[in-house]
Amino acid sequence: MTTRRLILDLSQPLPLELFADPIDAAIVLSLFSDARAPDSEALPDPRGWWGDALAEHAGDTWGGQLWLLARRAKNVPETLRRAEDYARDALKWMVADGVSSTLAVAASDLGNETMLLAITLDGITINLEVSP
Repeated sequence: MTTRRLILDLSQPLPLELFADPIDAAIVLSLFSDARAPDSEALPDPRGWWGDALAEHAGDTWGGQLWLLARRAKNVPETLRRAEDYARDALKWMVADGVSSTLAVAASDLGNETMLLAITLDGITINLEVSP
């Protein structure tokens, strides 16, 4: 199994070298482009991309909902579970579109407000370290 490490400090602009690998770029864009919040969140700005209204298939939308955690999440196991769910949902298109045949996501707390998302696609694990 191959493992790669990506580090994202969300308080800084994304480094251009992050986009040198198309899979890394697809992961970062999928996770950190803000998908529309569910109506149950009742937010004044549910975000999302206007192009989702033009999707051919219901549920074929762009982006992820990790941004919902940044608003109010506490550092508890439930937050990590939600992060895994949001990441898996944002990346499921990679399996549906044949980019990968498998997808697994595991979230863990690295301390200092840093979360690790271990994303495994076809036996390759990308350890994405995210800090605010």
